[in-house]
Amino acid sequence: MSDVQRGLLQALRDGARERAKAGRASSVSWARRVAPAPVLLRLLVGLTLFTAAELAVPPEWASAGLYVGVAALAAAAAALAPAGAAVLVAIVFTLGAWLLADAFDGDRSPTLWTAAALACLLYTAHSAAAVAQRFRTTTAMDGEIILTWAKHLGLVLASTVGTALTLALFTAYFSGLTAGLAVGAGIVAAVTVIYVLARSLHKTT
Repeated sequence: MSDVQRGLLQALRDGARERAKAGRASSVSWARRVAPAPVLLRLLVGLTLFTAAELAVPPEWASAGLYVGVAALAAAAAALAPAGAAVLVAIVFTLGAWLLADAFDGDRSPTLWTAAALACLLYTAHSAAAVAQRFRTTTAMDGEIILTWAKHLGLVLASTVGTALTLALFTAYFSGLTAGLAVGAGIVAAVTVIYVLARSLHKTT
């Protein structure tokens, strides 16, 4: 190896070493500046969307590697980019999987509580993304913002559960209506969530 080649190789090594040091320094700096609230909200977005996707389908679908991979990828994309269309894509994916599972799995019948659970999970993901998208992961959030969001979310979830309970008590006297009402309630909730999310995304663009 000539001196020129040795010098070039040493320069490449030194450059790679400096870039690695800069990358580590940047990572350490980000870790020191990270604010817990925006990060936790993003984690909540991903976890609720993945849980909803798993709940929406039968166990054999939920345990399939391909489905789990797609669900995890959609949830992770939504968590990393709450301001983009990834949240809407993840919600549409979950609702589509739910409707397809009910349509093609003859042994599976839609239930009111599954629809209510999906509505709660998807709304939680949507509302968390709506808050998280306005803050960087290094921006501290005022506790009043989190408290207001939590109160609003709690009211919506309590109303959803209360409505489901009322429908469950009502349909207990009319066998055969539960499945239809579950599908109807799920579709209405799905359309509402998608509409609100689309409006939110439109306002931020």
